[in-house]
Amino acid sequence: MAELVKFTGSNTELFCRESADELHASAQVIVPETHTVLLIKDGVVSEALSAGRHDIFDTENGLFRLKKDSDVASVEFVFISKSAKLPMLWGTASPIRARDPITGVPVSIGINGELEFRVKTPKQFYLELVGADSEYSVDKLKKRLLTRLVNVVEPIVTEVMRAERISYTEFSEKKQVISDKLKVKLGEIFTAEYGLELCSFTVAGAIISDADIMAIERKRDELGKTGKACPSCGAVMGAACKFCSECGASLAPAVCGKCGAKLDADAKFCSQCGAKIVK
Repeated sequence: MAELVKFTGSNTELFCRESADELHASAQVIVPETHTVLLIKDGVVSEALSAGRHDIFDTENGLFRLKKDSDVASVEFVFISKSAKLPMLWGTASPIRARDPITGVPVSIGINGELEFRVKTPKQFYLELVGADSEYSVDKLKKRLLTRLVNVVEPIVTEVMRAERISYTEFSEKKQVISDKLKVKLGEIFTAEYGLELCSFTVAGAIISDADIMAIERKRDELGKTGKACPSCGAVMGAACKFCSECGASLAPAVCGKCGAKLDADAKFCSQCGAKIVK
């Protein structure tokens, strides 16, 4: 009967499963400095055990309570690395459909990149991603995370583009800004939902059709000739627009408080009475 369980895997792996079918009630597990371990017995998962030597069955601490003279038992061990990082590629399976924040032109864009993560909260990671599937593999883990990632990339990208006032024709030049924003938001999701730490995240490239680029440029030229800029956010609107479609601000000129004359958006003094404009 097994009396001592040790880790025999590699620290390059995110997690490693081992099992012992015949453990005596006095058996112990040794956890290396590089790992934490979860013990699973009859579907019950222990809290993560840190480095050191631990009783597997502990009547005082309530860990799989067994008397010292109990019969043998089977326990599964999940050793989870503290430092191993798992890299993976990501990409949108189908183009993201959005409107260019500057011109309002509809576009379709494909995005891809790389990321790297490691386990931050072992028990949450196991319960949410590994579970009881005896054949769970790194490939399955990546597929699950990729599905979740792609589902949130689209709204985050459109939000960032709109908030930062970035045209999709400038996507490549603004990759770092977009990557940084995505890393923060995706990092929060990975930690909250899966117990993972997102160590790095990059947008490697974007694919936007020449037709969409040309449509944006044509619209920009058109608005540049006939449009007007929003005094609040700077978006270019058509000449007939009364309110900004991006922030809702009025596009009508302000009115002088002294004489009632209409004012240009950047006026410092009234052109009719000379009164100073207080903004």
